[in-house]
Amino acid sequence: MNILYLMLGQFISVFGGSILRFALSLFVLDATGRADVFATVLAISSIPVLFAPIGGAIADRFDRKRLMVLMDVANAVIALLLFLVIGTSESILGIALLIFVLSIVGSFDTPVVGASIPLLVEEHELEKMNGLSNGILQLSNVVAPIIGGIFYGLIGAKVLVASSILFFVIAAIIESFLKIPFTKRTQTGSLASMLTADLKDGFREVKNNQVMLKAIVIAALINFLLTPFFIVGLPIILRMGLQVNDTLYGIGMAVFSLASIVGAVFAGPLTKKIRFNNFYLIFTASGIALIGMNVVMSLAGGTIGYLAVVVTEIIVGIMLSAISIYLISLLQKITPKHNLGKVMATIIAVAQCAVPLGQLLMGVLFKNTTVSVFVPVLFISGIVLLVSFLCFLMFRETKESDIYVVKEN
Repeated sequence: MNILYLMLGQFISVFGGSILRFALSLFVLDATGRADVFATVLAISSIPVLFAPIGGAIADRFDRKRLMVLMDVANAVIALLLFLVIGTSESILGIALLIFVLSIVGSFDTPVVGASIPLLVEEHELEKMNGLSNGILQLSNVVAPIIGGIFYGLIGAKVLVASSILFFVIAAIIESFLKIPFTKRTQTGSLASMLTADLKDGFREVKNNQVMLKAIVIAALINFLLTPFFIVGLPIILRMGLQVNDTLYGIGMAVFSLASIVGAVFAGPLTKKIRFNNFYLIFTASGIALIGMNVVMSLAGGTIGYLAVVVTEIIVGIMLSAISIYLISLLQKITPKHNLGKVMATIIAVAQCAVPLGQLLMGVLFKNTTVSVFVPVLFISGIVLLVSFLCFLMFRETKESDIYVVKEN
């Protein structure tokens, strides 16, 4: 029942967060009509991931169930403040600041949940449960944009934001029933000194582990190019390039998450032949898929162009999700359980640093977009193929046996 409570609580919490982000992103894009402002707000929301190591250190020191409950309560309070801002001043700056705070809470939540799963399941079930967990969470990202797309034009951003408050409260109640094993560690010195020492240990362990370092490089490359493209570029392509209505926009935004669910659930069989020395093929396939989408959109546009975008989302989404589950499960297996929180958080923070940089790049590339997106998408495709070549050069000497050397140490 514990893993059920964890997944159900996270599903509802992430669903509320997805509804909140969907309403806010569309509100900002429609209110300003500027891709650079839209990208800047999203980039600001990604910066707090740098706080993730602190959240990881806290996760290793305190009761993880209580931390989850407190974070969802905090999310509910922030959502309430966003509701008030949208209903009164409609300040883009105020929205950006509150999104920043919301993201700080989120950066604490991710390592807490990631460090809890290995404590609730056996090691041989990690990949399966990580895939199932990721699939359930991604499902909320599928349903939320569809519902948001349908109701945004009917009830507006304000009511959608208000609904997210209820979801956060329900998630907190469900998570209060969790029973996560927790052994209180001996505390010497002040809380700040202990957390500082834990952070240093986390960075040191990652630095001295070649498998972890290579995993971070791969994650950072993905987060610099492909993830920001689907976060920033896709809404602009759908809204300004293809000029789809609210419902098709919501469906288009949901497809990537739906593909991620498939990739997560079938991560085991999909990653059987994945090795560090052939990771570059993922970037190659992604670059080719983007080029094909770009050509079809430019020549056909309309419905055919929309379908090309959807097909590309499915292909790339499945691949990226499967790889993510593979890497997460691998890292959980080679990391001592008492260090899971800070090590996972350190990896997340370092890899996620690439996200705001990628989002700003997308904002610059799509800044003057009105109808045609051919040039920015072509540029992005070229960079992805270049990264594929660099990835080949970096990892061609890496062997799978390197992982087991780490396990033995």
